[in-house]
Amino acid sequence: MRVTQQMLNQNSIRNMSQNLSRFEKMNNQVSSGKSLHRPSDDPNGVSKAMNLKSTLSANAQFERNTNESKLWMDETGQNIDSMVGVMQRVRELAIQGNNDTYSEIDRKAIDAEIGELTEQMRGLANAKVNGRSLFNGQKTGESPFPEKGNYAFDSTDLVARTFAIGEGINIQASVLPDELFGAATEDTNIFKTLQSISASLQAGTSIDLEKTDAGIDRLLTVGAQNGVRQNRVEAVENRLLDSNLELQSMLSRVEDVDYAEAVIKLKSEESIYQASLAATAKIIQPSLMDFLR
Repeated sequence: MRVTQQMLNQNSIRNMSQNLSRFEKMNNQVSSGKSLHRPSDDPNGVSKAMNLKSTLSANAQFERNTNESKLWMDETGQNIDSMVGVMQRVRELAIQGNNDTYSEIDRKAIDAEIGELTEQMRGLANAKVNGRSLFNGQKTGESPFPEKGNYAFDSTDLVARTFAIGEGINIQASVLPDELFGAATEDTNIFKTLQSISASLQAGTSIDLEKTDAGIDRLLTVGAQNGVRQNRVEAVENRLLDSNLELQSMLSRVEDVDYAEAVIKLKSEESIYQASLAATAKIIQPSLMDFLR
């Protein structure tokens, strides 16, 4: 086959372009620290990296939900503890109120304190977290007991707040008023109990301690259930942290550059490109015709 000058020129330029492309690719890898810049670099690697990043993004949202649910549960637990403290004080006063040695003035003083404790309980029931009602289910913009003395509550269609803290894992993070205080129609409803204690003190009749005990037991049970859910959230949170570390490590192995190897390759490609430049310069010599064009 006859080799013409034009063929030499074309082959030299093509080879030089290929060398420059490889040199530019290695330079990008070293300067960015990433081995993947476009799907053609490594289709399978790019697909893996995209899946890993998608999973990390989902985990980041689960972590945010986990933190939010922990906040709600912590606030729920603290308020329930305060409610239990209120009811224990109510029980002490109820026992004193059943004591025949107490005078009418003493019973009035006890009744006044029961009234204050009832208001304190209403305040705890209307507690808020980040400006949102803690114990009113999804109706976080409303307080369950906004009016003093009115403890009727309609829980129809009310559901507790839940958060998605993992793939297919939803956790209840709040408690409904019926769970805490009992339904408005129940005799052991805590607000009904407080009102009946006050009525008994004013009438001078015996106070039923069983209803107070039932209220305390209900609060303790709900508080324990909340604690169990907190433990579950912490377990999920720890698993998420472990998963993120593993996913980030895998992502690094897929797309990050091995610097030692990349720098060696970069130097090699640079040398090849410089050599091709020198060789091409010798092959493509300007002729008199180039200057006359």
